[in-house]
Amino acid sequence: MERLVLVDFAGTLVKAEIIEEANKLRAEILQKALPTKEQHANPEQFYKVNREFVEKLTGLKSDFKIKYRENDLRFMELTGENVQNQIATNLFQIGMYLAAKIHGMDIFPKGFVEQLKRIKKLGYKLAIVSGVRTDIISGMLQIAGLAPNFFDYIYGQPPILGLENQECDVNELVKKGKVEFSMGDKLSDLERTPKGAKLIFVKWGHPSGGEEELADYSIKEPKELERIILT
Repeated sequence: MERLVLVDFAGTLVKAEIIEEANKLRAEILQKALPTKEQHANPEQFYKVNREFVEKLTGLKSDFKIKYRENDLRFMELTGENVQNQIATNLFQIGMYLAAKIHGMDIFPKGFVEQLKRIKKLGYKLAIVSGVRTDIISGMLQIAGLAPNFFDYIYGQPPILGLENQECDVNELVKKGKVEFSMGDKLSDLERTPKGAKLIFVKWGHPSGGEEELADYSIKEPKELERIILT
């Protein structure tokens, strides 16, 4: 059975200030203020605010029915709310790709990628489960300079979002192997982890409160992983 290390994306793998940089571009286009720490810690409220500003900017109402065609040529109907989410995350995608191009490997906390390489050499598979869109994650990592297969599994959101707390993604991941460690910067990242995994709270992201009480370990910098993930 594969041994897995689960890593959150925004605020954990990618520094919080990089996420904020991407949010700035979106906020400017939507003519809204930058998200607060409270909104970062509460994704559903964050999405709701973005949808409201997309509606204000475009006139697209949440109860509209929008005809949509997927890349595999299938037809479907989306709600206006779905499309509002998609528009907001398209703007975020541009900001994230731009930040990755500007900053390269500096989008990651100093020393984190080196620690992940060390963990891979120990025989672990690396997985991402995130509320960020899958294509944003995969594209951004490659623009920054990581190999396409650096992470063995990436479970992010679809373009229209809507996967509640990524529970279905975690359920799919545990079919691949046993999650032995899970890293996150906020409580919801740790709460979604399968039972039996050791929880690692990273202090450099967007905490929502209560993380240290739940976590088995709390770290201020990636180098501390050397005393946690040993074999």
